[in-house]
Amino acid sequence: MVTTNRSARAALVAVAALAAAALLLGACSESEVSSGGASTTAPGAPGSVKPNAGDGTTVISRFQGAEWFRGTVPAPNAADTATAPIKVGFMNVDSGPIGAMPELHAATDAAVAFVNKELGGVDGRPVEVVPCLLSNPLSADEAQACARQFVAADVLAVLGGIGLSNGAALSVLEENGIPFVGGIPVNTPEMTSPVSFQFSGGSPGAFVAFAQDAVERQKARKVAILYAEYPSIKEAAVGYGAGVARALGAQVTEVPFAMVSQDYVAPVQKAVESNPDAIFVGAADLACAPIMQAISDLRSTAKVYMVGSCADVKQIDKVGVDKVVGFLFNVENRIDQTESSSADTEIYTLAMEKYAPGTTPRSAATVAFRGVMNLWSVLADIGPQATRSQVMEAFRAARDRASFDGHPYTCDGKQIPALPSLCSPQEIIAELKGRSDFVEASDGWIDVPAIVARTGVPTATG
Repeated sequence: MVTTNRSARAALVAVAALAAAALLLGACSESEVSSGGASTTAPGAPGSVKPNAGDGTTVISRFQGAEWFRGTVPAPNAADTATAPIKVGFMNVDSGPIGAMPELHAATDAAVAFVNKELGGVDGRPVEVVPCLLSNPLSADEAQACARQFVAADVLAVLGGIGLSNGAALSVLEENGIPFVGGIPVNTPEMTSPVSFQFSGGSPGAFVAFAQDAVERQKARKVAILYAEYPSIKEAAVGYGAGVARALGAQVTEVPFAMVSQDYVAPVQKAVESNPDAIFVGAADLACAPIMQAISDLRSTAKVYMVGSCADVKQIDKVGVDKVVGFLFNVENRIDQTESSSADTEIYTLAMEKYAPGTTPRSAATVAFRGVMNLWSVLADIGPQATRSQVMEAFRAARDRASFDGHPYTCDGKQIPALPSLCSPQEIIAELKGRSDFVEASDGWIDVPAIVARTGVPTATG
């Protein structure tokens, strides 16, 4: 990212969590990549939109009249707390040794507080979050229990957080016609369910972007792909990553490793020994630093691609920035925003500072905040008496609809036909230049759906 005020405040996107010894993958890789400092909102360049003094109380007043994803930023307005709330569910793993991302919960609550206190709720009606936190991210029974809790609470929609078992909840939500909106899609049901609407590319989007950038921009002839042995991860890495790389003319070496591993050196060494021009890494969280360290120790000259969550400064500091300068990461927000006139990034950053103090906005928090804002925008169009079916119809009818601080989304199921729930799978590739200094390496947005179409990779395994 670029060293700017906006950069320092934004976050890289995220992407898609994987799990195990805390593996995360993905397109929702929004991690702490900013200049000055990845659910991954990439910071932009200076001078695009500067906040004014405002009313001294609200964030929105500091940008009133400026452009944002819904046209012009309105005057601040609070919801009527005396009216019946619009209930929305939220499921997430807040704590534990595998795939815990409490920042998604904090950002969801912050976005809802922002909507209620500054945007008037939905025509005066406040939004209320009904949370269900998973203690075991691998438990399908627990995920389905959450879904049944949402049915009992009569929620209008469910906001996704992260959880390897979230897919098990989708069958219950489908039976009850409840839309599942945003979050970090980790498994196949989240990316294929007719009630799921995701504003990221998940793991498949990340690997397609890696393959296109490595082969066509970096001119890589040989690629090694490291990935955790988990069905949806393999599908993204082997089907989409390796599939696209091969279709573009590269030789590919596939190196799987155990989901829970104490040794990342052996698989990294196997990848390096294939003498690749590029290495794609499908791991994050606790696996980030060990894999970065192993690649550095083995003195590989390959271009290294990792998910945005690994760009967190905490991970980089464990290894030493000098060892990972030049590494590449996928993000789902523009880094270079010199030509942008939207105040979305600044509004997000300041709203997080106000409503989620202590939670860095440079994290996967961007994913959750975006999901709330996009759902609110649809509800604002429909009105306070919106029904579940109306919400789903509105998303399905979306064509290049403005997304909060992200790529416009289209939910017609045709972006990647095999993964119809991915409404905006486009990606950006960011290159690490310093400890918290990134630049946009790709030439703007990488059009993942177009790449999938032209390479003839209709499914990950097919």
